[in-house]
Amino acid sequence: MIPPPSAVAGTLGAILGLSMARLAELSKEMLAGAELRFLGGHVTTLARIFKFDRSVSEVLSLLTKYYTASYGGEEDRRSTLKDVRGLLTIKESEELYLPEYKFAIALKDESLLEEGMRRLRSLDFEYEVFGGNDYHFVEFIGEPRPAKVYNSQEGYGYCPREDFERIEVKETGHSLIMPVTFLANVRADYIQVYGAKIIAKRELTVVDDGESRIFVYGVRPFLVTRIRGNSDA
Repeated sequence: MIPPPSAVAGTLGAILGLSMARLAELSKEMLAGAELRFLGGHVTTLARIFKFDRSVSEVLSLLTKYYTASYGGEEDRRSTLKDVRGLLTIKESEELYLPEYKFAIALKDESLLEEGMRRLRSLDFEYEVFGGNDYHFVEFIGEPRPAKVYNSQEGYGYCPREDFERIEVKETGHSLIMPVTFLANVRADYIQVYGAKIIAKRELTVVDDGESRIFVYGVRPFLVTRIRGNSDA
């Protein structure tokens, strides 16, 4: 529901035109997080995918056996049914409708952050920024702001399940809580929250620009990289 720190860092890398190796190096000292500020809705679509991983003669032979029930025994019947189902696979896709996010990034290299803000303000991107899939372009970019980094028990976005205590919901509006398991080198459960403030059991690092207070985390454990054949997944 909310982009993990690795996606936030990847967006900055795309805007600046950083190589994967450079981004992986920066991720060791980078903190990142995100807040879902608006959600227009949730869409689930089902699509039937036709697989053509066999020759025409093989497909015809398989379908002929299936429709005429010409099986050579129970094992052959099961194998045939499995192969036929494999030709007509169902793909389920879940998408958020008109989500609006706010990204938070903390980095010791202030010049890099300043360059990122400059590029955001002037829309001077090295690479196009996508919103999840290659046909989901980012349509709106707000005003980037400098921010402070400190520790707090209150924030927005997501936090580790073990640190989650409760939420504070505004009197008006809707809220949504969704658990998620981040893999890579994190391998931990987190709680994502929309429309409400998270109250943690202990102080966590936040980025505060005076408008929002977003929980941020070290990017490196979330980042999956493959550089020159080596994997840190």
